Amino acid sequence: MVKVKRAFAAAGLAVLVLAAGEAPFDAEVGLWLSGEATEASIPETDPADAPAFVEDPEILEAAMVDEPDVRVRPDSLAALVAEMRRDAGAARRDRDMECLARAVYWEAKGERLEGQLAVAEVILNRVDDGRFGRDVCAVVTAPRQFSFVRGGAIPTPNDAAALATARAIARIAVERHWTPVVGEATHFHAARVNPGWRLTRVAQVGNHVFYR
Repeated sequence: MVKVKRAFAAAGLAVLVLAAGEAPFDAEVGLWLSGEATEASIPETDPADAPAFVEDPEILEAAMVDEPDVRVRPDSLAALVAEMRRDAGAARRDRDMECLARAVYWEAKGERLEGQLAVAEVILNRVDDGRFGRDVCAVVTAPRQFSFVRGGAIPTPNDAAALATARAIARIAVERHWTPVVGEATHFHAARVNPGWRLTRVAQVGNHVFYR
């Protein structure tokens, strides 16, 4: 199954190879997509620049007025996902980000949020590694890597709410808004199977087991 150079700007556009027949073209993100549905930290800052902990709500409110760009990190991944979903209009939607979101959707939409983030991390780690593809879309559509890929194309999601969550997870992973869940893992499989990989097990998150 399935890491990613976090810098997508340098990545060239990958061409998704299509099986025989036509698939719809998503002009907004430049993706050829299959119509078949299948089963399938906030950026780090220098501690010296961080404000002291403030308990007095009046002082905190005044500080927020004086520093309107200061954002309090959500205390849970669920809260961060909700924030990202509300901020969806400001999110960048490029080809790689959309490939990542749709991979998270098809591979892990039934998993808890940590499990979805773990899958996104593996894909990004694979891009970083360089052996699995030069960009996110190439990693996701590589032959015999993700079972949801059909003829080199990513199926079109059919659950808008789940896709919105997957897009939020993809943004969190790419922009590193949350502590990594599976570190440098580059592979994972469903917990119900045992492929006998000679890899180092990192963790089990939900129904997936992760390795590096």
